[in-house]
Amino acid sequence: MKTIDKGKLGIIAGVLAVILFFAVNIVSGITLKSARLDLTENGLYTLSDGTKEVLASIEEPIIYRFYASRSLAEAAPAYGEFMNRVRELLEQYASLSGGKIQLEVINPEPYSVEEDQAVGYGLQGVQLDSGGEQVYFGLVATNSTDDQQVIPFFDMQRERYLEYDLTRQVFNLANPEKKVVGLMAYLPIDADPAKQYKPWAVTEQMEEFFQVKPVGLQVKRIPDDIDLLMIVHPKAVSEDTQYAIEQFILRGGRAMIFVDPHSEVDSELAAAMRQPAGNTGSDLHKLFDAWGIEYTPEKFVGDREAAARVEVPGSGGRRVVTDYVSWIGLGPQNFNSDDVTTADLNRIFMAGAGYLSKKDGADIEVTPLITTGEHAMRIDTAKVRMQPDPVQLLRDFKSEAHPFTIAARIHGTLKTAFPDGPPEKAEDKDGKDDAELLKKLENEHLYDSASPANLIVVADVDMLADRSWLQFQNFFGRQVAVPTANNAAFVVNSLDNLLGSNALIGLRSRGLSLRPFTRVEALKNAAEREYSETEQNLQQKMKDTQAKIGKLDTTDSEGQAILTDDQKQTLQKFRAELIDIRQQLREVQHNLRKDIDALDTWLKILNIWAVPAVVCVVAIVMAWIRRRRYRQRSFNA
Repeated sequence: MKTIDKGKLGIIAGVLAVILFFAVNIVSGITLKSARLDLTENGLYTLSDGTKEVLASIEEPIIYRFYASRSLAEAAPAYGEFMNRVRELLEQYASLSGGKIQLEVINPEPYSVEEDQAVGYGLQGVQLDSGGEQVYFGLVATNSTDDQQVIPFFDMQRERYLEYDLTRQVFNLANPEKKVVGLMAYLPIDADPAKQYKPWAVTEQMEEFFQVKPVGLQVKRIPDDIDLLMIVHPKAVSEDTQYAIEQFILRGGRAMIFVDPHSEVDSELAAAMRQPAGNTGSDLHKLFDAWGIEYTPEKFVGDREAAARVEVPGSGGRRVVTDYVSWIGLGPQNFNSDDVTTADLNRIFMAGAGYLSKKDGADIEVTPLITTGEHAMRIDTAKVRMQPDPVQLLRDFKSEAHPFTIAARIHGTLKTAFPDGPPEKAEDKDGKDDAELLKKLENEHLYDSASPANLIVVADVDMLADRSWLQFQNFFGRQVAVPTANNAAFVVNSLDNLLGSNALIGLRSRGLSLRPFTRVEALKNAAEREYSETEQNLQQKMKDTQAKIGKLDTTDSEGQAILTDDQKQTLQKFRAELIDIRQQLREVQHNLRKDIDALDTWLKILNIWAVPAVVCVVAIVMAWIRRRRYRQRSFNA
């Protein structure tokens, strides 16, 4: 080593450093490819435990064909970033599936075989320019039996549900058979005499996605082949049937329950059959009370802001248009945007809806899905049962100044409403005592739910009726149903979500990768609230002053001003006022931005100067420490 001069030694060291650099990059690229460090606030790039559970349960291979046009990413940078986000997430799915998911990334060039395949799979092409070029940004997932799950085009508005959508695809392909929905309906939603025994439209939509199987209204035990029980308007339910419902849920069965303080459809059906209406409300009081759900059929909720406009008879034979607070049209502000069942809904119409809440001390989680607005009020159901008076209801309306929950997700451990076991009397189909059935029920009896229960309870039944969300139009002699609300979509979304695994149900919306400057927006809104009224007053004052100047500022045919001395003084006064108003406006507009500008300045200081300043301070401290150590060594020597 002594014979090698320093120049050659430096060259050798440089070469070895380059070799080491490439070696480390190659090794890390192989061994650390799947390693990730997610520092985002909401864990955007970390898959949830529910997704990992679904991926671990895959038994048959699944192929992901991700169609992503490069030209779209180049033309729209925002979509380019979203494309990278989707691709990275798909790569994580493939990595965590243990080889069960195979990912193919395809760039469908115009007029290529790949584009033909994309069109064949039903992907949605979007025209990029006037030349007619179509771009694609979708996903096709297939399993070994050629079942398909397709996302025609990734919508950036659904980014927060990206993981849910992908995990749902995997779950559906891993479990391709249609789930069975047991329908226990006390209204004829599967065969309505008024529709010539045709099902309601909501039932027809359910049948497109699930196998709908009627369940008797007087049963002792829910059949084992039922995956989910949908109960509609349970009224005068026997104890045997309530016990069967409860034990089905305690065994791990899912349920969607629709109750109503006053069902207008029920009342109209009774009138059509020339029968007394009787009790038009429904309830599962014994079960709700044991589970910790607060609900009363004696009250419904009215909403002043969401009330539908109706025309009613007035005095003197005139027709009066008024708000009917019992009929409410709810919008996005009334839906839980963090739950996949309601996030994409735009409108739901309800009539005489009740309200739900959690009982004090109940050991369950009640998550609101649909709520009223702030200007809502509880009203006695008796006021709408016989001959409702919309005008009087509006006169008597007094807002309670807080929203009420109409539909909720219930999650948690449920306790039995039958602590002494099944009802003592169990009969067979002939009405005779069935000791064998009773013995079986006793052996199966559960006091608590075997696992945390998952159910959705809705305090309105009329929302299922066709008239609540459909309009029928004549189209060349054929009646065509046109949806006017998302009532059926909410039902299908809820059933689909409940029929997933517990892992899938547990998935909620994630954050957005493209995040707005919320602090800046908050400052801007606060400033606008503080100064906007002043600005508007000044703007109006300036217009008035300009109008006054325009009236005084008159000229003759030669363009010379024709003004008296008093008019000239007045004109000068108005112009001075105008200058002063403009100055005040500039000050107001400056105030509108001063907080934002201050925040911008601090951000620049932090980003541009803070890090160098810290480095300088550290360097000075290190130099001081080294100098002190050097002096110490010199002193000791």
